[in-house]
Amino acid sequence: MQEELDQWTLPRGYSMRIAGAKVTGKRKVRWVCFRGGEARIHHRQPVDESVVLQARAQGRRKPTTDRASKKCGCPFRFEVVETARDSDVWVLHYPNEEHKVHNHGPSDTTSDPRARKLPGYMLVEVDGWLMEGWLVSKIQQELRARGFTNVLNTDLYNRKRLLKKDGGQAGMAE
Repeated sequence: MQEELDQWTLPRGYSMRIAGAKVTGKRKVRWVCFRGGEARIHHRQPVDESVVLQARAQGRRKPTTDRASKKCGCPFRFEVVETARDSDVWVLHYPNEEHKVHNHGPSDTTSDPRARKLPGYMLVEVDGWLMEGWLVSKIQQELRARGFTNVLNTDLYNRKRLLKKDGGQAGMAE
């Protein structure tokens, strides 16, 4: 169900996530906007600039506590309820009228990891390129030529690290 919903929402700049599910005879799934809710308060203190400089000097990444949350308290939510047990036919319900609208405009497609996810056939090809040692810039150029413009360099570097860690078997797990 997530994939079907993503196919409709992601091109429009919105994304939904499951907030809960219940099975008591008929199945029921509650969906919320991925920007719904409030940001968690960071438990660590803000990072001192000297710590960042020291990390860079040692070739480490800077601490990531300076990230801003994408959450903005969006009230948009709905639930789908199965019409009959195991029927796989669903009815959509909004809890109330205020849950029918977002409190924000469409998001940039690079801000949601699901919007940047490559289809399986393309992921296999990218994995092959990474294992052959292609540069990320060359892979980005090839992806853009094929119409995949949302993938970030960070996504490719993360994929490369995962392939190296798993000995090239990462594509089988997804």
